[in-house]
Amino acid sequence: MLPFESKNVFEVHQILLAMNGTYILENMDTAALAKDKGYEFLFVLGQPRWTGGVQAMINPIAIR
Repeated sequence: MLPFESKNVFEVHQILLAMNGTYILENMDTAALAKDKGYEFLFVLGQPRWTGGVQAMINPIAIR
């Protein structure tokens, strides 16, 4: 249940991702990286090969 009335579902996702190409990286499990004190790393994220989508399954990689 949304705490407010909105005519659009997940409007922020539509604006950031679909309209502006800004990815929202939610629910990333970085606990192991922090425990290993991995503070400097190369972050690799492949982008989906379609346009206009508002969600995608991704597999980001942190290389130390």
